[in-house]
Amino acid sequence: MKIWLQHDQASLDAAYDQRVWAPDMADWLARYRADTEAARAALRPAVLSYGPHGCDLYPAQGRPRGVLLHIHGGAWRAQSRADSGILAPAFCAAGFEVAVPDFSLLPARRLPDVVQELRDCVAWLRPRGPIHLSGHSSGAHLAAVLATEQDFASVTLVSGLYDLEPVLLSSRRDYVMLDAAEAAALSPLRHAARITAPVFLAWGTAESPEFIRQSAALAAALPQAACFVLPGVNHFAAAYAPAQGAMHEAVVAAA
Repeated sequence: MKIWLQHDQASLDAAYDQRVWAPDMADWLARYRADTEAARAALRPAVLSYGPHGCDLYPAQGRPRGVLLHIHGGAWRAQSRADSGILAPAFCAAGFEVAVPDFSLLPARRLPDVVQELRDCVAWLRPRGPIHLSGHSSGAHLAAVLATEQDFASVTLVSGLYDLEPVLLSSRRDYVMLDAAEAAALSPLRHAARITAPVFLAWGTAESPEFIRQSAALAAALPQAACFVLPGVNHFAAAYAPAQGAMHEAVVAAA
């Protein structure tokens, strides 16, 4: 029985399980950790706190351009700032401070609580200068939620989820656990007209069909967005897109 577009339950569950589409997921996650350790060793970020959570603040080099606030992925329930400094070398070299915060993970806290924590992080960073927001995967969802609520100098979204209705029809509902009103409020696709910042969107052609569809749907709802479709790139490799090539040049040029 179809429950979402062409998907039955098994197909939809697979469409929201990146392990199906990237069997080398563990290798990519190990690379995130290794590259973050290298960035920490080279750049020596300050370890600061906002509320109960830590934040790595990597120092800018050259002409100051503001702060890049990067929100990590992990399906809202995994990863941390120890895995998520992979953009810092490129953006610090371009003149950005790079802030990589920890925040609560599901199901220990609920998604509305996580969004509030990140609002607090934004408020804590505001005095440091213009904030350029970025996120990957579930971090792109969280960044997009913030972008519907507040002004940012730019917003970079990579391989995100922007409509929670199909997510809650998939097996992820077992730990996301939102009611209908909460899901609507936290679905950036439904509020895309509120996003006024320059937007940079990226996704890989080797991602799951639902992640591709959701990214394309947000692109269609944001005529101001610059889109970067990454041929042959899977979900985890896509995380590096803002730090290299045409996408990096575009984000830096917006500062």
